[in-house]
Amino acid sequence: MRRRHLALAAAALLAFVPYRAFLSSDVPSGRDLLFYFYPLKAHLVEAVRAGEMPWIDRYRCGGVPLLAAPGVAAYDPGNLLFLVLPIGAAAKTWMLLRIAVGLLGFAALARRLGVSHGAAAVAGLAFALGGGTVSLVAFLSSSSAWSLLPWVAAFALDLRRAPGLAPALPLAAMGALLAFAALPEFLLYAAVIALVIVVPERRAPARPPLPRLAGAAALAALLAAGLGAVALLPPAVASLDTVRGPGGGTNIVWATQGALPLDRLPQLLSDGFGYDWAAGAPNAKVSYPYLPSITPGRVAVVLGLLGLARGGRGRLRACLLVALGLLLAVGRATPFFAAAAAVFPPLLTLRYPEKYALLALFGLALLTILGLRALEESLGERARRVALPLLALAILADRESIARRLVEMAPAHVLTRAPSVLAALPPAPPPAPPTRLFHAPSYAPVPAYDVRDLAKGTRWDRESLLPEYATLFGYGYFLELDYDYSLPREAFEWGRFLNKAVPAGGGLADRLLRSGGVAAQVVTRRRGPELGPGLGSFRDPLPPYRFASRAVFDADGRRLLGRMLDEGFEPGTAYVAAADAPKTFSVGRVLRVADRPSALTLEVEVPPRGDGVLMLYRLGVATADATLDGRPLATRDLAFGFTEVTVPPGRHVVRLRPSPRSVKIGATVTGCSLVILVALCLRRERAPGSRPE
Repeated sequence: MRRRHLALAAAALLAFVPYRAFLSSDVPSGRDLLFYFYPLKAHLVEAVRAGEMPWIDRYRCGGVPLLAAPGVAAYDPGNLLFLVLPIGAAAKTWMLLRIAVGLLGFAALARRLGVSHGAAAVAGLAFALGGGTVSLVAFLSSSSAWSLLPWVAAFALDLRRAPGLAPALPLAAMGALLAFAALPEFLLYAAVIALVIVVPERRAPARPPLPRLAGAAALAALLAAGLGAVALLPPAVASLDTVRGPGGGTNIVWATQGALPLDRLPQLLSDGFGYDWAAGAPNAKVSYPYLPSITPGRVAVVLGLLGLARGGRGRLRACLLVALGLLLAVGRATPFFAAAAAVFPPLLTLRYPEKYALLALFGLALLTILGLRALEESLGERARRVALPLLALAILADRESIARRLVEMAPAHVLTRAPSVLAALPPAPPPAPPTRLFHAPSYAPVPAYDVRDLAKGTRWDRESLLPEYATLFGYGYFLELDYDYSLPREAFEWGRFLNKAVPAGGGLADRLLRSGGVAAQVVTRRRGPELGPGLGSFRDPLPPYRFASRAVFDADGRRLLGRMLDEGFEPGTAYVAAADAPKTFSVGRVLRVADRPSALTLEVEVPPRGDGVLMLYRLGVATADATLDGRPLATRDLAFGFTEVTVPPGRHVVRLRPSPRSVKIGATVTGCSLVILVALCLRRERAPGSRPE
C-alpha cells in the first residue's frame, strides 16, 4: 500500500515539474484564459458572492444567459476554488488538480490492464504529459473533462468484466461529473471510448452475458445523463436558437473548419511542435492549432510500438481508437467524416475536428500500457525497480519543455490592473449597467493585431481589450465575436453585418452601436512609428434601456429591415417585429436601473397619454422571462434580436431575466436521479454477499 502511494505521488510531482512557475506570483495567461475563461469565472463568482442566482452574464453582448453558457461550466465542483481563492491562484490549483486526477485515473486503468503499481504510475505520467493533455491544460473546461476520460475507461472496463449494478454506479457518477464540464464533444469522446472498451472480444476467455452487459451499460448511461441533466439541458435548449441548432446553417464545410492538416500526422511520432507557429515565432504560415502537441512523447511512442508488436488482447481496441480519432480529425481529407456525419448528424454542430485527435491520443496511451506490460514481463523484479524510475525521468525530460511552453505566464497584475486605454472611461458602479464597449479590431484587424508571435500577440490583445478582457475590470461589450458561436443566431447575424460594415467605414455601423448603448469603441491609432489601441467615444452616448420617441411595428421582417436600413437605425425609433402597435403612444422615463446577475430591473414611469414602448438593447434570450409589477409581461423582437416591451401609463417595475424553465427541469431531473442513485447504492449494500462476513 505504501509503495503504491509513493509511486503515484512521485509521478504526480514529476508531472507538476513543468508547471513550477505556478509557485510564483505570476498567473497563467495564455490561450483563451484572459479573454474567455477568467472573465466567465469572475462573472460566475460575482453572482454567487452577492447571493444571487447567476442567470445573466451582464458583460457579454449587453447581457446573455450565464448558466446556459458551456464555457462557464457552472456546476463543475472545481468552481469552489474560485470562490475561496484569488482568480489566478484558483486557476493554477484547478490545472494542477486536473493533471493529478487524469494521472491517477490513467494509473487506475493501467492497473486494471495488468501492470504493477510502479508501471501504472509511469503510464499515468506519460498520459499527464502527453500531447493532448498538455495542449488542454489552459482550457479550464477541457482539462476538467479530459482528466475524467481515463476514469470512464477504467469503470467501463470493470463493467465489461463483471456486468451488474455495482460497476454501473461509479461509471454513471463519472459520466455525470463529465457532464458538469458542459462540453458536448467530450461526452462524445467518453461515449466512444466506453463503447470500444465495453464491447466484449469474440475470443475472450469468459465473455459476459450480452443482455446483462447491455442492461448495465444502458443503466449507467441513463443515470449519468439524469445526474448531469442540470448541466446538460440548459445549454442544449439554448443551442436550438444558435447556428448549431435546426436551420442554423451548420454544414460539412462549417463543421470541418480547423481540421488536422495531413502534413501534421508525422508529429504523432515526433516530440516537437512542428511548423513555425511555436511560441515566439513570427510570420507563421498557419494559424495556431487547438492541439499544438499531438504526440504522447518519444518514450511513450517507443512503449506503444512495443505494445503493438507484442500483440494480445487490448491492441485492437487501442488501434480502433487511433484510426477513428485520426479519420475524424482530418475532416474532409477523407470521405469518413462526411459518412460519419450522415450516420450521426450532431457531428456537424461540433467545431474544430482537430480535437478528435484526442481519441487517437487516448488509443496511443493504451498502447503505452501494453508496452509497459510487455516490458515488465521481460524484466526481473530487481531490473524493474531500476527501469521504471528511469522511464519516468525520461518521460519528464522528453516532455517538460513543451508542457512548460504551452502555459504562458504573466505578472499577476494582468488580472487586477486595467489597461491604460481605459483610463479616460471609468466603469459604471453597480448596479448600473456596465459601460459598453465595441471591439472594432475584431471586425477590422490591423497589422498590429494580426500577428503570429504568440507572446507579442497576447500583449497586444490585452492592451487592445480583446473581448472579453475588459469585463474583468467592470466593463461590458456589445456584439463581440463569440469564440464558439454559441450565441443566439441573431447575434451571429449582426456580427456578419458588422464584419462588412466596420471595414467599409461610414456611419451605418456607428448608428447601430450608438443605438445599442455603446459608450466607446476600441480603435487602432498610430503612436509614433507603431500602432496602438485607443478609444473612440460617442459625443452623445445613449443608455441601452430607454423609451422610444417613435415606433415602427411591422410583422413583415423584410419590410421592417428595409425601413431600418433606409432610416439608418434611427436611435430614437423602436423597430418592432410585430403588427400589434399600441393605440396611443407616450414617451416614458426610466427612473432607475438595477442590472444584476439575477435579473435586469427597471423602475419606469409612463405619462397617462398612452402606452410607452421600452427599448431594451439586450438579446432576447436574456429577457425571455419578463414581468410588470410581478405579473407576466409579453416581450417582442426589437431590431432583430433585442427586446421590446409595451408599458401602460403609470409607475411600474419591469423585471427581465432568461427563461428559468430548462434549468428548473434539469435540476428536477438531476434531483430525482440522485435519489435513484442513493437508492441503488443502498440496495447494493443490502444485497446478500455485498459485505464480507
